[in-house]
Formats: sequence, C-alpha cells, structure tokens
Amino acid sequence: MHADLRRRTTIITLRGQRLRLAWSFWPGTGREKTWVFIHGMGSSRWAFADLLERNPVSGQYVAVDLPGFGDSQLPRFVQRIEDFREALHALMTHLHLETPVLVGHSFGGMVAGDLARVYPRDVGGLVLVSSAGYFSPLNAMKTSAWTWLNRIGIWVTSADFYGNRTLKALGLDPNSIPPATRRRMRWGWRRAREMARMRQFYDVPQFVSGITRSGVPTVAIHGDHDILFPLPAVLKAVDSSFPVLILPGAGHLPYDYNLEAFTDLLQQAERIIEQKLARL
Repeated sequence: MHADLRRRTTIITLRGQRLRLAWSFWPGTGREKTWVFIHGMGSSRWAFADLLERNPVSGQYVAVDLPGFGDSQLPRFVQRIEDFREALHALMTHLHLETPVLVGHSFGGMVAGDLARVYPRDVGGLVLVSSAGYFSPLNAMKTSAWTWLNRIGIWVTSADFYGNRTLKALGLDPNSIPPATRRRMRWGWRRAREMARMRQFYDVPQFVSGITRSGVPTVAIHGDHDILFPLPAVLKAVDSSFPVLILPGAGHLPYDYNLEAFTDLLQQAERIIEQKLARL
C-alpha cells in the first residue's frame, strides 16, 4: 500500500451502533479546499491512490472506505442507501470538513449525489465519475441468496483468471495495469463484505432531479465504453441538467484507463464548479 495514504479511523454512530470508519488523508497542494473521494462497489479508498499521488486538483484530499468496505467496519444490520449517506455525512462532520467537493465513482457517486440532495449546504461541489443512480446497472454481477456463498464467490473471482475477464469487460487491459494497482484492486474486491449480503443494487429515486434541486454545482465524468452505465442512456437521464465530460475509449474505470486524460477532465470539472460557485 502507499505509505502516504496510511489508514486513519473515526468512530461514528449509525442507527444507534458505534461504527469504525477508515479513511486516508493526502495533503495535496494546500488547505483552501477539501476533496472527498468515495469508491465504488467492490472497491475501497485505495482505488484513488494513483490519482491522488499526482495532486490532481488544488486542495487537500480525503479518501474514505464506506461501511462494510475496505478497512471500515461492517455494521450488524444490512445497509440501505441512506446508511451510506449518513455515514459519509457523519465523517464529514467529525472531521470538520466545510463544504468539500465530493468525487464519487459508480456506487460512490450515487452516495455522494444523495448526500448533496439531503445536505446541500454541506457540499461545495459534486463530481460524478461513471456514476450509478441514473438507472439500474446493466450487465452487473448477480448475487445469490446466501451471503456465505457470495463471500466465496467474491474471493474466487478475485483470482487472475476471473479478474482479468472482469477488467477487460470494464474496459481495461489487465497486462497494462501496474502490479501495485492490481493488488489494491484485488484487496478492495475481497474486502467488499457488504456486497456479499446485498441482494439487489440500491436505488435513489429521482437521482438527477434531486441533485438539480440541491443547487450543488455538479459535473459528471463518463467513459463512452461503460457497459454498466452506457453513455447514451446517461446523457438521456441527465438531459443537460449538468455537464457531462466524456473520456473517449474509457469503460467503467476511467481513471485507471487513462490517468493523465482523467486528471485533465477532473481539472476541467474543478474549473466548472468554481465558475458556478462564483455566480451564486
């Protein structure tokens, strides 16, 4: 793992249970702005390690493991989408993060968007990366009715034979992925304990309209080869509610597909958010 992103923990209360959340801090280029990075399903805060090493945007960065993922504690109860939202908001409050920009990938984008909808005054901007929430994912892996069997399946599919097939489906060449990046992908997949007991994917009704009503400056970044959330359907769902920046050739993991091009788009998203904030 990357030493600069060493684990830190915070205790929050979620549905009456004390819960340990893991997160990492990156000093970035200053303290004038904070960016909070939220991973997708079957992943962890380490998904953003390669990106954050580049100091991609101005400010400091926090990467978080959602409850039941990575190093964060698995709650006793099966979670709903609002549990992830409230856990993230509790962490922001505990760390005294004032109006951070939330960068959510896939499922993390859904969580970030729902938080912006409910707590618009606490969010300074929203970047939705290959986000879920617009509609149910296509071509997604199905889970069984037995958590123990799903746990075995998650472990087995983390092996190279199955993992390579998954990466190719998500738009990546497995042979081009650095070994350290591949290790953190495998680790995040194996530590997705909440995913093992998830019977169906989460849903946020009126995802786009909720974000629009929040008034939070929002930008989406999306690849044009995403098989889970195809770009044409995303553009139709967004319907010009906020800008969608497109990374040509990228699948569901655009920051792993082309880190330099993704960094450029993230910086463009930063400029758009700043321009929108200046007009408020």
